[in-house]
Amino acid sequence: MHQALRIAEIIDQISWHADRGSLPVLALTCRTFERPALDTLWRNLPSLEPLVNCIPTHFWGLSFQGELILLKPIDTKAWTTFRKYASRVHSIMQSGDPSPIIDHIRIIMLSYPYPSSTMFPNLLHLAWNVDQTHLVIEFLRMAFVPSLVSLDLRITSISPALMSILSTIGTACPNLTSFRPQVGDPTLYREIAPFLTQAICQLHHLSALTMCEPEDPGMVHITQLQSLETLWLYIGPSFLPRTALPPQSLSLERLELLGLQAIRLNHMTNFLRSLRMVRSKHITAVFSSDVFGRQSDSISGFCATLLERCDLDTLEAITLCEQFYNTFHNVYAQPCDFGPLRLLCNLTHFDIEAACTISISDEELSELVKAWPKLKIFRFSCYRDPASTVLPTFHGLINVLRLCPELVSLSLIIDTTQLDGIDVKSPGNGICNNGLQELVLGNSPISSPLDVALVLSSLLPNLPEVNLSLWISGPLYALFNKLQAEQWRLVNRLLDSFRIVRTRCLGQ
Repeated sequence: MHQALRIAEIIDQISWHADRGSLPVLALTCRTFERPALDTLWRNLPSLEPLVNCIPTHFWGLSFQGELILLKPIDTKAWTTFRKYASRVHSIMQSGDPSPIIDHIRIIMLSYPYPSSTMFPNLLHLAWNVDQTHLVIEFLRMAFVPSLVSLDLRITSISPALMSILSTIGTACPNLTSFRPQVGDPTLYREIAPFLTQAICQLHHLSALTMCEPEDPGMVHITQLQSLETLWLYIGPSFLPRTALPPQSLSLERLELLGLQAIRLNHMTNFLRSLRMVRSKHITAVFSSDVFGRQSDSISGFCATLLERCDLDTLEAITLCEQFYNTFHNVYAQPCDFGPLRLLCNLTHFDIEAACTISISDEELSELVKAWPKLKIFRFSCYRDPASTVLPTFHGLINVLRLCPELVSLSLIIDTTQLDGIDVKSPGNGICNNGLQELVLGNSPISSPLDVALVLSSLLPNLPEVNLSLWISGPLYALFNKLQAEQWRLVNRLLDSFRIVRTRCLGQ
């Protein structure tokens, strides 16, 4: 054997970079490769099926009723093999349908003859991203171990056993830094909130938390977590009142991201109003347009509340989006709805393209963005609704580029057919942006792809292409406007041609 293969670090690197299908063969090569190859093979499991396969098939059978049963007790040899591999598991990410193996899992867990904490002594990450969580209680009891630092559970239905096991997470997994229980049905929030509240009140190292809105003790604990950086809260249809707490007695401090999701934007506005202060660099709000459109003041009220409750020097990014955005359920907003946000002088990220449809003029657009000279990402609109009577033109685009020189990503509907006052060969009088890497123009009106390509090439000399993904698999795919989509494809072909000519000229 070569001397280099006697160095453990080299053997580990070889195993780590080997193809997953080659690892079993590598483990059988010699004793030197066995341990590192098996460690790599079993470190990250895409499902629980490999563990089920550790128990030989001759132990399994069917009863007269067709139910899965053990034909005989699992012997020590089989358990030794099972533990040999289970002890190597660092992460389990169940994303496929577990139905074929659920009964196997339950029987294995119930039959395990050793202390439950010894089944997965090195488990760090657990993600159960499928339904039927309530049917794997036995597995969860074994997988909730002190070494666990990340837990992601999808909860679509509840049972007394599931709620009981959830309430033990705080004591069973005290070192969790990321906890994400996804409750799919908002009507379950009130039932499950007390159990999740008990769990999080015992977790003191959380840096990321996603959950339905907790009860008072849980909310108090969240506001006191020094390590918390990312917080996602699902606000239920009936926002939990802080009956035991003085009004505006809680603050959220030191957050990198505060994410809120609710059926109505007003629910999130009320939640923010219940707080004294929010210090977060990024705030995201996700709502449903089916009921949101009935309240015309929702956006303006939300923006005004952001201004009242958020630390203006800290807030750098705002994202507002509809949960199932498409071109058939439109939320209409006015430029003045976002007026309060002009005081956020440190804003670098403003994304409302999947939230609403706005009629806005060149002047109104310029007035909005001139307060945000640090903007790097400006995703304002990606869909032109037939009801929109006023659209920005190239003049508005030029003003955005002039007022926000650090932009790297821009999404904006403009009327490219309006070329009055635009010299297509030198449209910006020297104004250009060399750093913009993404431009989304959605279904902006277009009549001359050549003129549009000439203007864009001058304003954005380093732009690779106009992003057309919305036409391919996004919300614009449903419009079936093949002619307009083809015109934008022609713009990209022209931009590519201009870039080739420019490169050759510079080379000469």
